[in-house]
Amino acid sequence: MPQTDIFNRNTNVFGGSFSADSAKLTFPALRNAAGAAIGADMGLLVQQLGVNYTQQVARLYEVGQPAIYYVGGRTAGTISLDRVVGPRALNEEFYRTYGDVCRARQNMLQFSFQQGCGDTNVAGNVFREVAYQCHFCVITGINANVRAQDMIINEGLQIMFSSLLYTDQGIGNLRGGDVQ
Repeated sequence: MPQTDIFNRNTNVFGGSFSADSAKLTFPALRNAAGAAIGADMGLLVQQLGVNYTQQVARLYEVGQPAIYYVGGRTAGTISLDRVVGPRALNEEFYRTYGDVCRARQNMLQFSFQQGCGDTNVAGNVFREVAYQCHFCVITGINANVRAQDMIINEGLQIMFSSLLYTDQGIGNLRGGDVQ
């Protein structure tokens, strides 16, 4: 006898799963005094990250014609990053690097996560890393606050950037063009 869902729903197909533990945020432009990269292990205690990326598009019309023309303009992005001011002494280098508009060319922020919990999903598809890279990053604003009940210093950063690259196959195959 065939089995039927109590509510007559077809919910017996598992589509896959993923773990939040695979998400990471790195700051590739950060270097220590010896020049070694330290941005992959930054430990900024980030609590929230928001990214907004837009492009300007102008509409043009021709008098006496029904045609509409789109003209693609410049791209621009903003990042909002909320964090807890923590025990690590790397904050000064972070501010010095990402706050310096003259270093924007090498300032990059990357966030990525692993798709899935293993090597393949139920359909046999291989899971990959999804990554976003924000290029030409510069801190444009900062705010800090503390609440009396927990005395935790919370900080908010606003960062601007001009190019957002995306990949779903790992960091070597980013889409969006070459950034110089």
